Order: sequence, then C-alpha cells, then structure tokens
Amino acid sequence: MDAFVESVVKGWEVMARAGGSVADLVILGIFPWCFTPELYAAAPDYVKGLTEFVRSRPTQPPEAFLQQSNAVLAHDVESQLERITAPTLITFGQRDQLTSTRFSDRMKNRIRDSEVWVFEGCAHAAMYERVEEFNQRTLAFLRRHAE
Repeated sequence: MDAFVESVVKGWEVMARAGGSVADLVILGIFPWCFTPELYAAAPDYVKGLTEFVRSRPTQPPEAFLQQSNAVLAHDVESQLERITAPTLITFGQRDQLTSTRFSDRMKNRIRDSEVWVFEGCAHAAMYERVEEFNQRTLAFLRRHAE
C-alpha cells in the first residue's frame, strides 16, 4: 500500500457509498484502472463480455465491498515477504498505475527465487489484456519449477 493506491481505493469507497450497484462500481470505477484505453477501442465486444460477466455474478452488497476495500487498505505483508519459500512469479502491466515497479522491485528483492515479468502495453489486469501471453508465461514458470 502507498498513498496513491490508498487514494484510489478510498475513491472507490466514495462511489460505493454514493449508491448504485457494486457491479456498476466495478465496471465504471475499477475497470478503467485495470484495462488500457486501447483495449476498450480495439476490443469493445471483449470488454462488453467482461462487463456482462461482472453483471452475471451474485450481487455484492455495498457494505461487503466496503469491508473488502477496508481490508485492502489495512493489508500489509511487506515484513513477511522473506518468509515466502516457493518460487514466485511477480507480474504486472507496464502501464499499471496501481502496482507496477513501486511494489514489484521491493517484492523481487525480498522474495527468494522470484522472477518479475512485465506485460508490455498492459494496465493492471494483464491476464485479461494479454490472455494467451499471460497463460504461456505462467505455465512456463510453473513447468520450470515443477518437481
């Protein structure tokens, strides 16, 4: 957590308190942090499918969203990173404003046997922007570390 992410999450909390559905909050308030403008322009049907998926899920009450976001704000495991012993793949999108190198470098330096992969041209949700590349990179990492 840093001041920037805290500000973003608190903004989501303001939206949740303002009324409307949590699905609308996710689609209109969180998706723009997760996907690049280029994805919206190049693959509108794909974004529409993600939107329909969010709307198809069971309804989350705003109070539950607020509890979840408060947990995000309070969550700090940085002091525990050295305890991770499993091989770890740290991924983020090159254009991810939420996490990016502000966190990945510290994680890489503290987690033994970790690797960092940056998805070029992606925002926070590279697994949705570059599905095939994300799956290939993740499977390759898992295969290298299978015992």
